[in-house]
Amino acid sequence: MRVIHSALLLVIAGAAPAFAQTPVTALVDWSSDDSARVADLMARGRPYTRASVILWAPPDSLDQAWLASFADTLDAGVASLKALIGGPHDWQRLGTRRIHFYLSPSRFVSHADGRGGVFIAMARARERSAPFLHEAVHELLAAPPPFYPFEHGDSIAWERAAAKFPYWLTEGLADYLAQTTAAEWGFPEGDVFEVGGLGKVDSVCAARLAENPRGDEIRERIGRTGPLRALFTAERGEVAPTYYACSQSFTKYVVARTGLPALVALFPAIPRGTWRASLEQAAGEPLEQLRRSWLRAISP
Repeated sequence: MRVIHSALLLVIAGAAPAFAQTPVTALVDWSSDDSARVADLMARGRPYTRASVILWAPPDSLDQAWLASFADTLDAGVASLKALIGGPHDWQRLGTRRIHFYLSPSRFVSHADGRGGVFIAMARARERSAPFLHEAVHELLAAPPPFYPFEHGDSIAWERAAAKFPYWLTEGLADYLAQTTAAEWGFPEGDVFEVGGLGKVDSVCAARLAENPRGDEIRERIGRTGPLRALFTAERGEVAPTYYACSQSFTKYVVARTGLPALVALFPAIPRGTWRASLEQAAGEPLEQLRRSWLRAISP
């Protein structure tokens, strides 16, 4: 999950009429304590430095031998992601820098910060359910700012950028790449929404769309621009398992049509607003036709 700052939460959750007519309660800004988390780990924690990653953990939080071994595993996982993505590409914000993974004892939604940092709740790490690779993909695919909507200078610009932003693509490709790496290399990637991997994602998406009372609302956002506003509110639990499964499913379908390099190449085109035309050229048909074909393909 990419970090969404509190001001943008208000825009998405109901302050902007383009997204909602009735205000709803926004989630707590789970990134607001990131600077304190980093400061604490820098002061008291221990870094496990590898070629592509630095894993930071509080003292006495997990067995040090396990942490050292996991740092090796995580480094190999990120290296595999880099190989899938290709490059290095000149548009990648991260460049050749390592990704810093911060394990924190507090409770929050795991997220990436757009500055080379990934924040993982310690409880998730202990349960082996943390989305390490998913969040790493967000760092690896971020183009120079302003890329994400919240990186624009004011709320009006954020709203306009959010209305044009393909959230399904950024989240769906993060899941697709993470699950591909997990399957190929046995990486212990957390299955946050219990999808069951790429082999099950289509049937899980179809079943959840049919069973979820908000299935039509979720379906409307897959393959289209703009946020599913409930994801950023107290209603997140009602929609996230279906939305993430279906974003991954549609992304998998598009990758099969265009090839992975074509989707990766869309990311620097997102701020320019040309990603859709590039995708349709690679696929050989309009995006709306792709959506219809995908929905037919996953229908039971």
